[in-house]
Amino acid sequence: MNLTLSSKPQSQLLVVPIFTNEKIPALLKTINKTIRIPAEAAADYKNKLGSTQVLYSEGLRILILGLGEKKNFNNAAWRSAIFSAMSRAQSLDATRASFILPASQTSPETMVELTAFAILHSSYEFNEYKKEKKKAKLTIIDLVVKNKSKKLQKALEAGALIGQAANQSRSLANHPGNRITPSHLAKHALDLAKQYKFSCKILEPKEIEKEKMGLFMGVAQGSDEPPRFIVLEYLPAGRQAAFKKKPAIALVGKGLTFDSGGISIKPADRMEEMKYDMCGAADVLGIFQAAAQLKLPVHLVGIIPSTENLISGRATKPGDILISKSGVSVEVINTDAEGRLVLADAIDYVKEHFDPKLIVDYATLTGAVLVALGDEYTGYFSNTKKYDRLFAAASSKTAEKFWPLPLPPEYQEHIKSQIADIRNVGERGLAGSTAGALFLQHFVGGTDWIHLDIAGTAWTMRPKPYTSVGATGWGVYLTIEFLKNVRLKK
Repeated sequence: MNLTLSSKPQSQLLVVPIFTNEKIPALLKTINKTIRIPAEAAADYKNKLGSTQVLYSEGLRILILGLGEKKNFNNAAWRSAIFSAMSRAQSLDATRASFILPASQTSPETMVELTAFAILHSSYEFNEYKKEKKKAKLTIIDLVVKNKSKKLQKALEAGALIGQAANQSRSLANHPGNRITPSHLAKHALDLAKQYKFSCKILEPKEIEKEKMGLFMGVAQGSDEPPRFIVLEYLPAGRQAAFKKKPAIALVGKGLTFDSGGISIKPADRMEEMKYDMCGAADVLGIFQAAAQLKLPVHLVGIIPSTENLISGRATKPGDILISKSGVSVEVINTDAEGRLVLADAIDYVKEHFDPKLIVDYATLTGAVLVALGDEYTGYFSNTKKYDRLFAAASSKTAEKFWPLPLPPEYQEHIKSQIADIRNVGERGLAGSTAGALFLQHFVGGTDWIHLDIAGTAWTMRPKPYTSVGATGWGVYLTIEFLKNVRLKK
């Protein structure tokens, strides 16, 4: 998709967003005085968010796009409206379209960046395994703005780059488990690192065992596919030496390329969706891609523990005790609570080797988060309030929503074991997402840490107003916006 800025419409398909009670013909005259549309042609149009209607005027196709009530309009509404507009525009077989941007409380730069991202995100389609691939005809989008500037051009390019990175993340997650194995994921990481100029190191089983990552290996031992431990590091081009001395932000992504549940096997219904258990890993790779392309002035470390969780004679059994990298003994009550095991060793590793100032992890960790928050909000846990305001601002801009959940000290009793230091699940039916987060907090120690439980938002199997079925890439845009604004002190 090619995106451009223009001071006037450049195509025969004009996308015109309107709020409730706006006069359509009057609005069009402010855009182009030669447009003539009889009022009765638009009289039947009912304006609600995402509604569309095509009007015709002297060779022009005018796609009216409903925004609903102006008082309710925000960035999330605009993303939904764009998704609707792109779906309708693509059905018209147009090759080029001009988007008029609506009046908004946000800055012109924010609106342009968000629009560029949303257009790329909305135009995404995963059809790699289909014999007949329908090629999209709509390949050029002009964003019509009052005054073009270098700032707006930079915002356009940034939005497009982030959109491409999020779509790359989605494609990686949408591949099936027989195609994206730990080895394939590691190769993909190496290819991205080479393309976008950040470092990548892959630890294989002997090196993982040397690091004494007993929790990670305990999960991996049931699969014939060997695990991979992926270590990424990004430093701004030309300033690597200076930024190497700066405190790092560590991004840890759960990379279970398929999760059967192990001996505590999952129900067969919808188990095919467990190829998405590596969406956290895909997020981290997408974030690194975008950060490198945008040349963000940050020191980033990425950790991806990748394996399958399968059943065999070697698989870890309920009741087994595993020893973490830091020496903590863990009683495995449920082998389907494996994500927290691999993440615990990853957290220990990044603390030992990089001593980060902040750890952010992305994990499809618990089904309980769907019970608590549904599939629109990510569960947000944190042992510090230092970054809450920045994450909230990033969420407001990007329309990637989360909801803070507690880490009450009294619930630490839930993960105590009678025969080991801790166990990998809490009390049955009680605060499952919090139990998973408290397990991770045990390994985080005093390091600033944010845990994002993306089990409800990383993919969707039902159509949503702002995204298609499949992986969503949730968290890529949010994190890039956070990284743009965060400042760490030693």
